[in-house]
Amino acid sequence: MELAKPILAVIYRQEDILREFLKELCLQDISPIFGFPSIQRYYSKEMGDGLLKVFISLQGLMRKEDLIRFKLWAMQKEMDFSCSGRRSINIDPGYVDEHHLVLSSSKKRGGRFYLGEGVYAEMEYLFVYGGFRPLYWTYPDYRDERVRRFFQAVRERFLEELKTAKHGSNFQLVSFTQNILYKTFQTGRVVCKEEPKA
Repeated sequence: MELAKPILAVIYRQEDILREFLKELCLQDISPIFGFPSIQRYYSKEMGDGLLKVFISLQGLMRKEDLIRFKLWAMQKEMDFSCSGRRSINIDPGYVDEHHLVLSSSKKRGGRFYLGEGVYAEMEYLFVYGGFRPLYWTYPDYRDERVRRFFQAVRERFLEELKTAKHGSNFQLVSFTQNILYKTFQTGRVVCKEEPKA
């Protein structure tokens, strides 16, 4: 089982909608709020002006093979919060591991590879020379030094959790259905499930 740290990038305009969405999550780290010009150009036609972006890591670890389910869960959440067919929140899920930051997308483009069920993956950072480095196709907001520092801190926390998991201690595993994010607690081969949150 390959493990990673689940992360989210969230674009929004109304703070009350963001708060409502965050209430459903088990947050671990949350970045400062950013207002990148690049997101205004791309998303304002659908979502309005004055868009903001925040980056989040979730408590626990995820299986890398669950990235498809993570994306399908995020797409359902976007629909749940939509109004008159327009998104009020944009949710980009992904993960951080020892070497990468990987995002998922429903859109095909050159730097992405297909995972299945309409979901693609794209590497945004590669960890080399002691830090996360952007790639040729990395989004402008992920090139921002403040964002890179945030995700390097997320990586450090992930490495600590991974070390604990590899030594057979209790660790929290995040799983997804199309509309539910839930936790399991795993020690070795013993798994005790929590009731999914409705």
